[in-house]
Amino acid sequence: MSVDGTTEAEALVRRFYEPLSTGDTDLVDEVLAPEWEALPALHAGPGRDGWKATTAYLRSVLGDLDFTIEDVIVAGDRVAVRSLTRGTHQGELLGIPATGRQIEIRASDYHQVEDGRIVRSWHLEDYYGVVQQLSAGNNA
Repeated sequence: MSVDGTTEAEALVRRFYEPLSTGDTDLVDEVLAPEWEALPALHAGPGRDGWKATTAYLRSVLGDLDFTIEDVIVAGDRVAVRSLTRGTHQGELLGIPATGRQIEIRASDYHQVEDGRIVRSWHLEDYYGVVQQLSAGNNA
């Protein structure tokens, strides 16, 4: 554990999210195990390359993307994260063309860490809330 109370597992998981803010996906290969699995599977494809592509997609669709980790809980080899992503809807998202609206995406992730790398991640997003924000005023 570090001086500020952060465990190695928590620090590792926080690094997982850095590319969302910076766009720099170079550290993905350091953070994720070669056999990393995302559940459900990423639309951009499996493994490290899938996370890199997902990061690039989100940064292109959500202009001025701002990612905030709101809570982290570490229990054994698992790290739970509650997060909030904000941005301007500038590209197709969930089948909805760009609206120019500011949106928020709330998510919960659960990561499994082994031997200093993330081996598995379970991801849950509030897609219903996103669709409501993007459809507001459109009678959709």
